[in-house]
Amino acid sequence: MNQVNPPMNQSKMLSDHDIQSIYQWISKMKHLRSSTRKKDKAISTLHLNYQVLGAGKTRVVFDLDNGHVVKVALSKKGLASNLTEYQLYNQCSRKLRKYLCPVIEYGNGWIVMKKMQPMVSLTEDDEKKLSRLRKRFSKEGVKPRGLRNKNLAFSTRHNRIIVIDYGNFKYSSS
Repeated sequence: MNQVNPPMNQSKMLSDHDIQSIYQWISKMKHLRSSTRKKDKAISTLHLNYQVLGAGKTRVVFDLDNGHVVKVALSKKGLASNLTEYQLYNQCSRKLRKYLCPVIEYGNGWIVMKKMQPMVSLTEDDEKKLSRLRKRFSKEGVKPRGLRNKNLAFSTRHNRIIVIDYGNFKYSSS
């Protein structure tokens, strides 16, 4: 996973205005020291006309209202998380990819992914599936950090758990 494709400057999902707003935020974000209220500063700077679905310490997620979401970085860690998701999805085996939320597009500071509803809680059967999923990732040299219900969705169509936030995953050295 050493190869990095350059971020996109154009998008089929985002308008040119959206991309310019994100780039303005990213350049501003790099100069902000405090993480307090960074989400609010990002949303007001971005001026994106999309509903905010949620935000963590490193990214804010907007609903594109077309079956997709855009995750915008709030920090350098958020930039790294977007890159990790893009690379992992595009470079892992097909066997593993079917457990990852699809990445549609990737750009500087943003990533577009399929919209999936996070799991509210895990049943005993889900816990067993999650344990097997951890083993699958580990077997392919991926440390699946952050596998918890808020980062997971369930595909009833395929009867499988799908990881919707895998920006914290790491490749093991062994």
